[in-house]
Amino acid sequence: MKILSIAFFLCVVTCTSTAQSKVFKEVSEDISSEMKIITQDDALVGYLLFTQLEKTSADSFNYKISLMDENLNDIGAVNFREENLDLEAVSFEQDVLCLAYLKSNINGKEFKNKKEYNNFDGKNSIFTQFLTLDGKIIKTNTLGIQLQSDNYEIWASPKNKFTYHGNLKHGVQLKNIFQKGFVCFFGDKDGCNLITYDLAGKEGWKKSFAEKQAYSLLTSKTDIYLLEKSMEKYYEGGYYLAGYNFEDGHTYDRITLNDNEGNSLKVLGFGKDPLTGIPYVSGNIIDPEKGNNFSSGKELARGPYTGIFSMDINGHSKKEIKKTFIYWNNGSQKPIVSKRGYLSGSKSYNRMSTSFRDFNGNTYFVGSEFIKKPKIGAIVASVITAPLFVVPLYILGAAGTTKCKVTDASLMKINPKGVLSFENSIPCNNSKFVKGIQLFSKINSDRGYYGVENPDTKTNYIVADDSKNIMIYSVNKKKVVRTIPHKDGKISTQVFPAKEGHIMVVEKNKKEKYTRLSIEALD
Repeated sequence: MKILSIAFFLCVVTCTSTAQSKVFKEVSEDISSEMKIITQDDALVGYLLFTQLEKTSADSFNYKISLMDENLNDIGAVNFREENLDLEAVSFEQDVLCLAYLKSNINGKEFKNKKEYNNFDGKNSIFTQFLTLDGKIIKTNTLGIQLQSDNYEIWASPKNKFTYHGNLKHGVQLKNIFQKGFVCFFGDKDGCNLITYDLAGKEGWKKSFAEKQAYSLLTSKTDIYLLEKSMEKYYEGGYYLAGYNFEDGHTYDRITLNDNEGNSLKVLGFGKDPLTGIPYVSGNIIDPEKGNNFSSGKELARGPYTGIFSMDINGHSKKEIKKTFIYWNNGSQKPIVSKRGYLSGSKSYNRMSTSFRDFNGNTYFVGSEFIKKPKIGAIVASVITAPLFVVPLYILGAAGTTKCKVTDASLMKINPKGVLSFENSIPCNNSKFVKGIQLFSKINSDRGYYGVENPDTKTNYIVADDSKNIMIYSVNKKKVVRTIPHKDGKISTQVFPAKEGHIMVVEKNKKEKYTRLSIEALD
């Protein structure tokens, strides 16, 4: 589960609360707050509100941390003074909170001219802070880093000044290790780093390595897993799994994620089985010829994937990994899926976005449905004008021969025995028909998916979030149980994961200048 942040840019002057609801009022543009989810073993256990108060010097501010439990009840607070901080990540273990910040005396600072900028001693670091739940600071650590700047020393004319903005190449990821401590990952201008801490905040071992395209951090009770995406020629594939022992930093053999024929895999899901706690990886098997280089609905219909896969990481050697590969390019999955990935159940192609495990060992794959149809008008016009030769070429080039649209979401499943099935279509907002060569980013960039689970009832939900509505689908009941509009009059609404079996509904009223948080059950 990803650690999601909810930025409010407000000061909590009134906080009215009922059982699982709070209202925050805005009072000043100079004071800002940010709420983050507190996680333990990738499960939400509470919330933290980090507020930047008044400025105390040129580089320092007063800060306040407000701690809330999973029901938004206040449980503690801490006040402190520090240089300019941006809270990046939060984790929890054994009644200890670990917070990771980006600390800087230059980020956001305005310079009058180039000489002033060159003479300024800019200092940036990863600042870690360890707290008890009653607000006591146990320890802090500072590790110097090099930010990458997006300014490129371009000075605006005629004022000839700019505000420095720097960032990390790879954002901070922070995880707990059961009864032992924490592990932190980030990447700066000089490379990437993996650092461990014990429960007292003392730094353990540290590993630095060259940058790659992307990383995802996962922990078990004893080990650390880092999913790496190569910066090589692969567009969607090129994944590796690295493993480390938390106690001594022992590095396990790096595993290349390929199928048995050496074909590259696209990872859609990387997590822990909710029943066994064993790490798993799942996603698409990439076609070596048609895959790794497509970006439109027309190209999706050509079959860039040969199937889907699921792996259980039972150990650190290849022999200990249980692999399940489902291929449809050989025709073995008809009539469920055609050789090119056409789903008969939804009469569409599925551009898969994410995958997850349920409590019965099933692996689900969810993504947006694409419908491809011929453009009859353009084809007829080109036939009529065929004797002119140049005209039909112009018509076909401008209009194309196919059109595509995004419709609902498709849900597929691999059961523990390795049997593939089409589960259902999840009703979503449909797009208009566009050219078949239209880029995905132009027609499908505003829909996202994530999962919510309830261990008590062993139920799973899918949240399909697009531009108009938020649809909450019950995997167990096989239907949409709630639809929440993003905007109702002057109130805009967003949904985030909350405690097991719940969602956080965030309502923002721009006119009345307040934000309401509500924890709501899905059952």
